[in-house]
Amino acid sequence: MKGYAKPLHEFIEGHKIQFVIPVYQRNYDWLIDNCDQLFSDLVKLSRFNRNSHFFGSIVTSSADSGYNRLVIDGQQRLTTISLLLLAGIKAVKSGTIEISEESKIEEAYEVFLKAKFCNSERKIKLVPIENDRIAYDKIFNNEEIFDEESKVTRNYRHFYDLLTKKPQALSFDQLLDAIERLQIISIELDCEDDAQLIFESLNSTGLALTEADKIRNYLLMSLTPEDQQLCFKNYWQKIEQATENQPTRFLRDYLTIQQQLQRPVRQSNIYLEWKRYMDGHNRKEELVKMLDYAHYYQQVTEAKLSTPKLSEKMRHICNIETDVTNVFFIQFLNYASLNSLPEDEIFKVIDLIENYLARRIVCNMPGNALTQVFCALHKDVLKSIEMYSSANVEIDNSYADILAYHIMRRDGNYQLPRDMQFVEAIKTRDAYHMLKPFQIFLFERLENSVHGEYNDVAADMKKKDATIEHIMPQTLNGDWKAMLGDNFEEIQEKYLHTFANLTLTGINSELSNKAFEIKRDGKTIGKEVYPGYKNSKYRLTKGVTLCEKWTETELQDRCKEIVETFLRLYPLPQTTFKPLPQPVDEVSLDKESFIPTNRNLKGFRLFGNEYTEITWKGMLLRVVKLVMDRYMDIVDTLYDAEGFFWSAKQADTRYCTLIAPQKYLWTSMDNRSKLRCLRFLFEKCDIAESELVMLLEPIKE
Repeated sequence: MKGYAKPLHEFIEGHKIQFVIPVYQRNYDWLIDNCDQLFSDLVKLSRFNRNSHFFGSIVTSSADSGYNRLVIDGQQRLTTISLLLLAGIKAVKSGTIEISEESKIEEAYEVFLKAKFCNSERKIKLVPIENDRIAYDKIFNNEEIFDEESKVTRNYRHFYDLLTKKPQALSFDQLLDAIERLQIISIELDCEDDAQLIFESLNSTGLALTEADKIRNYLLMSLTPEDQQLCFKNYWQKIEQATENQPTRFLRDYLTIQQQLQRPVRQSNIYLEWKRYMDGHNRKEELVKMLDYAHYYQQVTEAKLSTPKLSEKMRHICNIETDVTNVFFIQFLNYASLNSLPEDEIFKVIDLIENYLARRIVCNMPGNALTQVFCALHKDVLKSIEMYSSANVEIDNSYADILAYHIMRRDGNYQLPRDMQFVEAIKTRDAYHMLKPFQIFLFERLENSVHGEYNDVAADMKKKDATIEHIMPQTLNGDWKAMLGDNFEEIQEKYLHTFANLTLTGINSELSNKAFEIKRDGKTIGKEVYPGYKNSKYRLTKGVTLCEKWTETELQDRCKEIVETFLRLYPLPQTTFKPLPQPVDEVSLDKESFIPTNRNLKGFRLFGNEYTEITWKGMLLRVVKLVMDRYMDIVDTLYDAEGFFWSAKQADTRYCTLIAPQKYLWTSMDNRSKLRCLRFLFEKCDIAESELVMLLEPIKE
């Protein structure tokens, strides 16, 4: 590696050289603010007659056996300078900025823009990646129609506006002179230099790369230029298309699946985890597999499954706008394809997951608690199938039947609410203030719960053509109080924001506090006609128009109707599957209802490794030490802050056990408290509770 300080024009000039942006680089994405700052620097450089201005470093390596250079770092600056000069040339030709002589334009072309003796048919010095190149060439060749969606075009037009704005900041001569005073550090890499490590170091500051940018560079940078082009077009570009040009989330799910993690890695750690995962893996083979999984990701996130029936079913889940189920569905759809599962079976599985989510949303149970559940569900089903296979016992249950068992067996924060809890929540849940995606999901399902003309509630609510409105208003006037009776306050408090008192409408809010008859039938005020519920296209609202009044009786009737609809949409799952008896009971830490009293410990499994411990205290100490080895920095913050971890100065050694020099753990507690200690530790270290599995002597019948 060699580095030199030199003027930009000396670095870039040459009739044979082209600067090639590798396909693994991100698109050109300088912001308007970045352009404004550069332009301001050039104006100051000219106005105050400064000798030079440092423009950053540009890192290149040989692109071929000839003169061309691959731009490892610096493509944003090279592209921006080129756009600025092209904008200046356009301004001169349009007569909007001054120039001393026409030869200055030729100088700009010769030094910065053209490579007239290069080996390529395209005699342009800068060679951006494909989409940027198309936009750039339209500008360079002064075509009639530009690519207005490109940031290349946007910044070119912005520079043109800056140059032609009155009073004029720079003449073309001053612009060219200022650019020629820009100084750079040119870093030229040799064949033995690790371009990836240098790239990571240089991009630790500045306009941040996404985790997907880093992974793309990692996968493609070490390949030959020919393989880079092939892999980029055949795989990476298609992965971007399948993920709507937002591949980072997909890569997190992919990494979670491939490493069989109990929960997805943190967004900020994806690249570091990726490098660890890729150790020993073939990059081309990995790209092939990634594209395959990206297609399943697209099916899940865009509800584009193999049949309209399945796509419509998945669309219900998409309306919730959660990615917590992605890891499960990607694995399941891959499994369904490999095993040729019929449409009805796939439908049942999607319906089960929808049921699980819907009941929890109505019961106001936290969605983030399900992250580790959905990381484990597919593995749980396959493990049950494998147990039967290993025992040479025929299994009569379908995938959906086994899945229902594994959903139903979860409890605590992970449970599927049973009917009593579900029905009570339907009656009392504040549906008016729930998250918008939850409202869209649930009201769409209520509206279209029976076959008939489909009303796209989700699209209408997203466009705000439909809103959720109170039937009994939030502010009661005299008419409403009289209709509701003496206990109107109690009725309003009980029902106001519940499903029973809410409906869908696109009606003007002018009628929101009017008497029930007016809201139902509409009203003409002056020349304005305000439609009522009778004019609504929504079945949920038309049902209200059959009522002569709106009292507690009507609210109770509608509540009963909505309960019946929800129970019809989401009946409690049934399953006939039973797991085979195991020689050892396995209970994970996430099973909150587990009671360790009178259970004999045989050992435990943590981070995929199995350990033999027959005492609960021994297991507690061993687990804590294993976690400390991985997360020392986090564990160190816990001492003397909570009731489990103590420093030597604060510890009561009668009740504590030494776990490290000068560090103690409170161990004089019952077995339930030991599990609470471990849950506290796992939460602080962001470890999935399902990572710890306790091996127990089976309960004798």
